Amino acid sequence: MPVYQNKKTKKWKFRTYAEDVYGNHKQFERKWFDTKKEALQAEREFKLSDRAEISNLLFSELWTVYKEHISLKLKQQSYRSVVSRFNNYILPYFKDYRLNKITNSVYIKWQRIIEEKGFKHKYNSSLHGAMVTILNYAMKFYGLKQNIASMTGNFKRKTDLKKNVDFWTYEEYQKFISVVENQVYKTFFETLYYTGLRQGECLALTWNDFINGSLDIHKTISKEKKNGKYIVNTPKTLRSIRKVKIDKDLVLQLQELKKFYQSCVGFEDNWYIFGGINPLASTTIGRKKDKYCALANVKKIRIHDFRHSHASLLLSKNVPL
Repeated sequence: MPVYQNKKTKKWKFRTYAEDVYGNHKQFERKWFDTKKEALQAEREFKLSDRAEISNLLFSELWTVYKEHISLKLKQQSYRSVVSRFNNYILPYFKDYRLNKITNSVYIKWQRIIEEKGFKHKYNSSLHGAMVTILNYAMKFYGLKQNIASMTGNFKRKTDLKKNVDFWTYEEYQKFISVVENQVYKTFFETLYYTGLRQGECLALTWNDFINGSLDIHKTISKEKKNGKYIVNTPKTLRSIRKVKIDKDLVLQLQELKKFYQSCVGFEDNWYIFGGINPLASTTIGRKKDKYCALANVKKIRIHDFRHSHASLLLSKNVPL
């Protein structure tokens, strides 16, 4: 059945026919959805829950409606991560199971298969969490009686080898930055080191965010894997929305970089600080960083380790935790 929009409130609703609990064929209506997409999704869920006995519902059918549900709720990057977990390690095992046939023994067998892959406990836990969440969804919308993932419990914790946190000392960083000749990349690396920004936060900066000696952090940027488009989103957490005050030397470097861009035709303050009309490519940043590491004869660290190096710098200056 179609969905409708209230012209006054701009809210959406769906109207459909189904049998009530007494077996009578009647019209049902649900309303106050913010978007047409949400109304259509709610209608699909209503129809499926109405016509399907939970014992006949395949896990793959549940995943189809659940995937649509989370596409409305999650940020794109988080959505891609969840879809990846299901497609790679959950659906291949559970897709043909009826929900009421996923028993404790079935779930434990799946956990053993995953453990044999040698993933870290943290990743195994994320797979378990994904199963708990989708089965909670089935309990809420489709009458599943119990969540076998919750009842069985998480993967057994194993002793993971602790990953060393790489960082540069101040002296190592000075050796590195001394060989960076490109003004854009030099200012980019300086900003990472002296602010502790995440790469996505740094790349999302425009000149509108450079205000009175501070950087206004309220967005991050990522690249869509399938089509190569850049996606600007809110930061990782609410606490990540912040203003970062920067020192005079970095302020001067940013001002010099802005003068460079202002000499370009069509310059506007909504250009990216690091890149111009488009942000710098993360793959190119990585190649440049490795090149300069080799030239400076310092150990290679990841771009995220500039954040660790910033923390090390603060500690060396006796900044309280």
